Amino acid sequence: MERRSVLLLLAAAGLVLVSVPSVIFNNAIHKYFNFLGHWDVAGIKPSGTGVIPQFRPRPDRIPEPPQPVLRFVKFTVTIKGAKSVKIAGDFNKWDADSLELVKTGRKTWEAIVPLPPGRYKYVCVIDGQETLDPLNPDTDTEAGRKVSVRTVK
Repeated sequence: MERRSVLLLLAAAGLVLVSVPSVIFNNAIHKYFNFLGHWDVAGIKPSGTGVIPQFRPRPDRIPEPPQPVLRFVKFTVTIKGAKSVKIAGDFNKWDADSLELVKTGRKTWEAIVPLPPGRYKYVCVIDGQETLDPLNPDTDTEAGRKVSVRTVK
């Protein structure tokens, strides 16, 4: 047999070996997806009509007190060259690490805090040093130190 005939015979055998499994695989995929395509979604039908009974408060339960209305209070500090600005006050138990302001401009720091109406004392902690709020002239004393005051209405 010629070399050319042998190569043609090998190529034909290779084509048969490759095409038969791919045809079987293709048929299996079509059967699988056709099986999935014939699924129907079952409808939920009520077994009967029902009536929800009217709500009557129980006399033995004490009604819950109304929840306070929260206001969103914006704290803004304008200071040049600060690396970190935090707020410590009676609304966060004087923990400066719990409220860190975000830098929004070249020298502007801001934070928005939800607070119920009331009067709140606080200080600004700028690079680790406690200072009064430079934009708020209202002050009071807390534990022997001067602090800023913010009234939320």
